[in-house]
Amino acid sequence: MIYPIKTTELQENLDFYGEVILMQERATQYLKGFPWCKAVTGSSLYFNLGEKLCVFLYEIDNAASKDDNFLWVVVGDLPPMYLDIYGPKNTVHVLADYVDLAKKWISNVEGGLPVTGCYPFNIAPTAEMAGLLKQRIVLIENAILANMDEIALPEGLKA
Repeated sequence: MIYPIKTTELQENLDFYGEVILMQERATQYLKGFPWCKAVTGSSLYFNLGEKLCVFLYEIDNAASKDDNFLWVVVGDLPPMYLDIYGPKNTVHVLADYVDLAKKWISNVEGGLPVTGCYPFNIAPTAEMAGLLKQRIVLIENAILANMDEIALPEGLKA
């Protein structure tokens, strides 16, 4: 399969097709849960491990900024995260940023520190949740990052 794939063009022969459809719905609902996301106008699948981990690039109608309409979304068997395109420019950097932000959150939780300065994961800041997230982060670091394709933003979006 050649990525990215527009989500409107996903076909049943795609690996984990049914799971990807569910992950796309989850990512879409996640973004629509923010007051600044007036509408989703498009999305593409950039990385696919089914319900375990997907990376999408979304185009939205952003009520907070007319120039900030593209967001990466990481979703799967972990807390979802959006990242703007001004930082990570490809799939490897997206997941590396996810790992870095999650590590800070985990470190604060494990150290009994507040998570107010961390990425606002939609999970309770408990030792149990930190442990579960840490398992996923270790997997991403040790098994996924070094073995995934580095798929860049479309030329017109690169700053």
